[in-house]
Amino acid sequence: MTASYGSGDVTIAPSRVGNVAVSNVRPVPALTPRIGFDLSWTLQHQHRLGEVPPVREFILTDFPGELTVGPDNLFVGNFVRTASGHLIHSQSHVVTQRSSVALDLGGHRLERIEDHRAGGVLTMQMRLWPRIEMDGATVLAKVTEIRLQIPRDDWLAVVRAFTGELIDVLEIRYHLTHANRFRPCLGELQRAREAVDRGDFDAAVIQARKAVTLMEESFQGRDGGSLKTILGDRLDDRHAKLYAGFIARAKDMGNITAHRGEAREYTRGEALFAVRFATVLLEVIAGLL
Repeated sequence: MTASYGSGDVTIAPSRVGNVAVSNVRPVPALTPRIGFDLSWTLQHQHRLGEVPPVREFILTDFPGELTVGPDNLFVGNFVRTASGHLIHSQSHVVTQRSSVALDLGGHRLERIEDHRAGGVLTMQMRLWPRIEMDGATVLAKVTEIRLQIPRDDWLAVVRAFTGELIDVLEIRYHLTHANRFRPCLGELQRAREAVDRGDFDAAVIQARKAVTLMEESFQGRDGGSLKTILGDRLDDRHAKLYAGFIARAKDMGNITAHRGEAREYTRGEALFAVRFATVLLEVIAGLL
């Protein structure tokens, strides 16, 4: 994990009194997806020349906040405290004090964030509204907006805790004499998953189509017999036609985006569907044959 994903200055008008940095992003155990942000505070006493006393201590008692994404600052959600709730005191020297907040990502929030990320670095804005007490009274304080830059690999490590879609283990059952047949198919599926992760959804659909096409070609007999014919030798005619239709439909999504210039761009959900459909189809056909 990186040392800091972003930071903001803490001020008590008119002085800057410290800094808060987002030091870690992690999944939080919960019934629905919840992400935790670890915060590192460095707060020093306020120094005001010409006043008595010139040095004033203060206490950070709370820091509600919110998270937004995109240039339009689309609201994601409000934070809740996850630590013990201990108070953070200003210091006479540089001392890092830690706390954390969490954000619920249920209600399709995780999917919307992934759509916004589009396979790259995740950029978000964190706003915190500190409650600071000095000499028994609440004072005017603020934290400048924290612009978060979360590297792709760090964010995917968090997402993997919520869903298996990025780390599905593909188990294809096949006879050892056919092992070489499946290596090209599995390679295309892996590339399709990588394309989804980087936000290239059309490429993912095309790679999924290639995986199905390679599977189909690998089972064609030396006499040029089609996979449908081979299935017909092992299944009844209706089921052979059914599975041949599945194979054709699995290739159709890739055919549209590859061969039609006016084809619309696929969404992340559609790309995941294409990859999963190809994966399941490969496993089923391999099991049948």
